[in-house]
Amino acid sequence: MTSDHLDAERMRKVHDALQALYPGVYSGLLEPRRGSPLDVLIATILSQATNDTLSARAFDALKGAFPTWEAVLDADPADVEEHLAAGGLQREKTRAIQAALARIREDFGRITLGPLLDWPPERAYDYLTSLPGVGPKTAACVIGFGLGKPAFPVDTHVLRISRRLGLVPQKSGAGKTQEFLEAATPPELKMPLHVMMIRHGRQVCFPRNPRCQECPLRDACDPGRK
Repeated sequence: MTSDHLDAERMRKVHDALQALYPGVYSGLLEPRRGSPLDVLIATILSQATNDTLSARAFDALKGAFPTWEAVLDADPADVEEHLAAGGLQREKTRAIQAALARIREDFGRITLGPLLDWPPERAYDYLTSLPGVGPKTAACVIGFGLGKPAFPVDTHVLRISRRLGLVPQKSGAGKTQEFLEAATPPELKMPLHVMMIRHGRQVCFPRNPRCQECPLRDACDPGRK
């Protein structure tokens, strides 16, 4: 099975199999920020190359130290870095956050992503990916969690599982995989399936030595069948 044959029925089967394994699963990092696109944007930038626990710790430290996102933008970068140290890569993340906030203030006159609520997802996605430090996954997280619109963010876990299941070509990158999954997945399943695939990648479908005997998708997976 490749992306040429990827359709809603195939994605629904994956969803149903994982839903039985992970009922009620949610994103510990982004679910608490649901409905706040700016918070989701910053939290997702902070999640790059680190785990959710450390990302949340850095996010909370940042929010606790600065009363507004305007204050974060106007702060000395060294002060911001100090509060992001728990998540690692604080210099790079400070640079990305302040650059994105500066662009947003320039575009809208103040730091807000509220106008995107009235935009179609495609327009919101194009705008978000034009921001410094914002790639396809981060943009999709903002659309899904922050704006409440259908989106299918693809991280390393979703990419690995998609390749193993033959949902996408083996050499498909994260951006192209996101396009495939966005096009094939019914809107109401996109965010739940995204979250469940991440949980599955963390608990069962490891990069090495996956626990195939526990996987309800193993019959559709080449490594699982082997």
